[in-house]
Amino acid sequence: MHIVIAKVDTVLFEGEAYSLTVPAVGGEMTVLGGHMPLVTTLKAGEARVHIAAGDTPKIFSLSGGVLEVRSDGATVIL
Repeated sequence: MHIVIAKVDTVLFEGEAYSLTVPAVGGEMTVLGGHMPLVTTLKAGEARVHIAAGDTPKIFSLSGGVLEVRSDGATVIL
């Protein structure tokens, strides 16, 4: 699935990934390809992007934000 993690003026990550784990307000959630579409707010913590199953994730610090999940991927706006 295609993942984008961005601030207003900077793209921190953009590319294909196996999964994305984020600190949603309701608890930590992991998004995989084909996930049901949704929009949720994020709290402070870490976003972890796994390029492949079982690999070491790329980690991004969050102070909050919004996650949008679509059938083809996900976007995190910080």
